[in-house]
Amino acid sequence: MNEFTPENEVRDDALETTPEETVPTEDTPAEVTVEETVPEEKPAKKKKVREEQSVEDELRELAYMEAADLDYLPKPVTRVRKNGHPFLVSFLFFFVLFIVLFFVTAHNVFGSGWIKNMINGTGNFQTFTIPVVQHEELEDRYYQDDGRYTVEGVALTCTPSIVTIEAYTGSTIFASYSQGSGIIMTSDGYIITNAHVIEDADLTIIVRLYDGTEYNATVVGSDSRTDLAVLKINASDLTPAQFGDSDQLELGEQVVTLGSPAGLESTVTTGIVSGLNRMISVESDNISMECIQIDAAINPGNSGGALVNMWGQVVGITSSKLEAVEYDNIGFAISINAAIPIIEELIENGGILGRPKVGISFYEISSTMSSIYGIPAGLYIAAIDEECDISNTDLEIGDVITEMDGTTVTSADDVYEVIFQYSSGDEITATVLRMDDDGNWNEFEITFKLEEDTTSSIQETE
Repeated sequence: MNEFTPENEVRDDALETTPEETVPTEDTPAEVTVEETVPEEKPAKKKKVREEQSVEDELRELAYMEAADLDYLPKPVTRVRKNGHPFLVSFLFFFVLFIVLFFVTAHNVFGSGWIKNMINGTGNFQTFTIPVVQHEELEDRYYQDDGRYTVEGVALTCTPSIVTIEAYTGSTIFASYSQGSGIIMTSDGYIITNAHVIEDADLTIIVRLYDGTEYNATVVGSDSRTDLAVLKINASDLTPAQFGDSDQLELGEQVVTLGSPAGLESTVTTGIVSGLNRMISVESDNISMECIQIDAAINPGNSGGALVNMWGQVVGITSSKLEAVEYDNIGFAISINAAIPIIEELIENGGILGRPKVGISFYEISSTMSSIYGIPAGLYIAAIDEECDISNTDLEIGDVITEMDGTTVTSADDVYEVIFQYSSGDEITATVLRMDDDGNWNEFEITFKLEEDTTSSIQETE
């Protein structure tokens, strides 16, 4: 029997006030019962907090409603507006894609200069870029250990791309007055050669292929200043040459020339690169072109033929006129990197459009010649073109032009370097010296307009 204690009294009171509670036993200490009754006050506090928040939210909502009618306050954003023009976005995407594809396709079809031709209003949208071709694989015996061809491999691969060219005039009906070589550039009949090979061919030009087939050729464009020309024959499925990078050549590198010297077709000679970056001009008034010096034999008839590296790639255009006839084993070929821009423009425009000229013929007086002959260094005037504006100045034959546009000039290269900064029709000033009766040189200035150089033009030859 349990004794009466204060603890029991508390438990009895608890039983009377909270009948739903279970009377603790010996296994359940009274302290546990006390701890469980304390948290009953917490829900009341949470409810009070929620009521306070609810009142605050209601007050805030009322404040928003009151402020809604005030124009100077920003309106609350109720929803995010989605893009309402998906069609427009898709249209712009495909339009930009179309423009990109159009320009890429136009470049491939019309070449790199069609936009310039369209803007200039020439009506000739056709431009040209030399195509890239691949050689057919040969037997192993035609290759060196490093993958380059042997000379036999070069001859076998490249000879079908070389043609013989014969030019006829009305006074040489039964024999050609000029004979040279050419390089097949495209399978549909574009052929590179030297301008002097087909110069004055007023009757016909015959192109003979490797297999003996002959065609009449049309001159697409010719530029005597650089001694380059392009012909076209009505043929298909030709074997075009592969063109390389002449800037990659090294001194001493083996090269091969192919052409028809003295009419001996499919002639192959070999040698090495004897010099690079030689600035050579065919004639004294021609533009100096970057040339490759070689020791391989070059003779009349080789002009317009190919200089080929041991990969079978054309790296130069040989010319017998660039040969140093006074010396042995010194020949030159126009580097293909210097020739390609001229060739492409000849095909696009039939000539080099807008190239300016002065309208004079002269002797080059260097500082050495000046000290020997007592003539000022400069351009000793030998002739003046009456159709050019310079003929309207005080310039006379025997005068010496020492400066153009403030730059000292003693050679054709100096003149071209100055005037090629201008266009035909532009005015330029030159400083001139003239000897008086007492042997004194008097200085004066002349101003004249540059003329368009028409030595580069289409020749209508059938």
